Amino acid sequence: MKKIYLSLTCLLGVFNLYAQEVFFETDYQNLAENADTALLNVSISGTLADTATIELIVLNDVSTANATTDYNFTTQVLSFAPNGSTTQSIPVTLIDNQIANPDKMLVFALQNPSNISLGANKTHVLYLFDNEKHIATPNNTLGINYATNFAIEGNNPGSEILTYSAATQRLFVMNSGNASVEILDFSNPLAISTINSIDLSAYGAGGTSVAYHNGYVAVSLAAANKTDNGKVVFLDTDGNIITNLEVGALPDMLCFTPDGNKLLVANEGEPNADYSIDPEGSIAVIDLSNGIENLNQNHVSLLNFNSFDNQKAALQAAQVRIFGPNASVSQDLEPEYITVAANSQKAWVSLQENNAYATIDLNSMQITNILPLGLKDHSLPGNTLDTSNKADSIFMANWPIKGMYMPDAIDNYTLNGVTYLVTANEGDAREYDTFEEEVNLEDLNLDPSIFPNHELLAHNDNLGKIKITNQGGDLDNDGIYEEIHVFGGRSFSIYNAETGVQVYDSGDDFERIIEEDPTYKDIFNTTDDENKLKNRSDNKGPEPEAVLVKEIANEFYAFIALERVGGFMVYNISNPNSPVFEGYFNNRSTAPGENIVGDLAPESIIYIAPNENTLEKGLLVIANEVSATVSVYTLDNNSLSTKTPVAKSNFSIYPNPASTQVYFNKPTNYRLYNMQGKLIKQANNASYLNIEDVNSGIYIIKNTEGTAQKLIVK
Repeated sequence: MKKIYLSLTCLLGVFNLYAQEVFFETDYQNLAENADTALLNVSISGTLADTATIELIVLNDVSTANATTDYNFTTQVLSFAPNGSTTQSIPVTLIDNQIANPDKMLVFALQNPSNISLGANKTHVLYLFDNEKHIATPNNTLGINYATNFAIEGNNPGSEILTYSAATQRLFVMNSGNASVEILDFSNPLAISTINSIDLSAYGAGGTSVAYHNGYVAVSLAAANKTDNGKVVFLDTDGNIITNLEVGALPDMLCFTPDGNKLLVANEGEPNADYSIDPEGSIAVIDLSNGIENLNQNHVSLLNFNSFDNQKAALQAAQVRIFGPNASVSQDLEPEYITVAANSQKAWVSLQENNAYATIDLNSMQITNILPLGLKDHSLPGNTLDTSNKADSIFMANWPIKGMYMPDAIDNYTLNGVTYLVTANEGDAREYDTFEEEVNLEDLNLDPSIFPNHELLAHNDNLGKIKITNQGGDLDNDGIYEEIHVFGGRSFSIYNAETGVQVYDSGDDFERIIEEDPTYKDIFNTTDDENKLKNRSDNKGPEPEAVLVKEIANEFYAFIALERVGGFMVYNISNPNSPVFEGYFNNRSTAPGENIVGDLAPESIIYIAPNENTLEKGLLVIANEVSATVSVYTLDNNSLSTKTPVAKSNFSIYPNPASTQVYFNKPTNYRLYNMQGKLIKQANNASYLNIEDVNSGIYIIKNTEGTAQKLIVK
């Protein structure tokens, strides 16, 4: 017969041997690092028969605060005597280190009790808030200011995607709420008015995108059954329907190539609710070279991902997310947004749910590559985030989690021969009736050797509520997760388009900027339909949605719109390795409650150059989905002169306006510049300048003596 020995340690761990307990009075405190001292209140319940002792220690493997730089404390043994005080307050010295750091946790624990039992509150967390400024003062070099907004009206209005025709001074807004295109008069950008509303519900259940080029408007619409093929409808600028063509399932975005010879359509191909039908994602390429009036279905080429179906394992190993139930690569990839190179030779498409992007060769009409976008390590400096919608304070800290960038919109620019992709890292989970990847931390079986502090992490004030995927992080597929993957990057990134190497990420800038903004800190990480502090902290934070890259005055700028809190961030990205923050701009009320006014949920953003509008200033125009508004911002440092340059007696040009040639009163050397100062054409020892190939707009002509004249090209 085997003997069974029960150790005292085992018994202490299982049975409560003492009626009295020792515990922390609260489980956490919020303190600024310059609070000097924190008091830890440790209490006992009831009267003791004998003196009881307990050790008070710092859990160094859990705490992110550092001894000697953030606090001073050494392990203490607390003693409680019979008939003595039932509460002791133990001071902890805090250090104001005068350095901009992440917010930090300092975790204390009670252990090794003698003559007493441990109560429920055996740990206590000090949340230490860094009190230094983390964000540089914005430059606002462009002089951006809010100007006005315009509300879309009608039944179930929406304002999701917009485009502009400089020739007609009209905006075309995709009203996703009722499958219509709103044609707006933009001849006075400060007094927008409606011209017409074009009902396209006969062609689809919901509009998804709109684009303009050279006198024509293209609109994409999804079918009532989203797994069926959608349509693209072509209109003139008066809203007259020219033709319509069938494209792939769930067309989500469309764009013209810069040369106007092709229209590209991203067909997302989402599955139905029970995942029984999962269409292939694809890119439709519509050949426009013979004219839009002559289009027929034969001009539509559908580029698919079939050639990658046999590379599933390799793509997954490279961290391309391919995980839909029984899905092939072609079915699982979901094209979201397209950007085209300036020379119209290549295009890139974001694959949001797959955390990747694809490259398209528009000469060979082939999808040539799929590259992963990687993971963002939130345990590293500069990658802090606020993770809880339950905590009552903004806590920008590092955590042992990794973000999946998962961009929505992307754009590109070329600098010194290298093309870069700029991404708005929103994040998007798959949520269907029979398949849902979004879980909470308590739903994951974490590797205890990597996450010994699972219980603390799972607290609602920490990581207990943040949305996590169950389709990543189990690196060896044994059911135990070695990593925690969350949705979105809460940032914008810049990638080398050819190699997929990330050259820059804005880190925690967006949340830091809003946290430190004197106005919008009150609605930090709020949502798009109510003003409630932090109610999106557990779910992708500010959610970068749209991105636009423009060269203005010989500098490249990125404009990134934030779907939830609203507004947009501006960065000078002329050095892709080290962008410069220019400013954050928003137009919504901030008072708590649900009665919000202003512009809510920006979905798309366009730039209108000074020579393309009557204000003669650069304009940013934004479509805001939830408020169904179009907002206008002026670039007051990016404008034409308010006066026409005065010509000297020895310099005159005619005719003006002109459309073919402009003549000079005497031969000399001339230079034609656009209103951003870029040289467009030149003529040496000439009496005229040929402008047949110059776009309509306003230009400046200078002669050898430096005398200037404003020229209007019709």
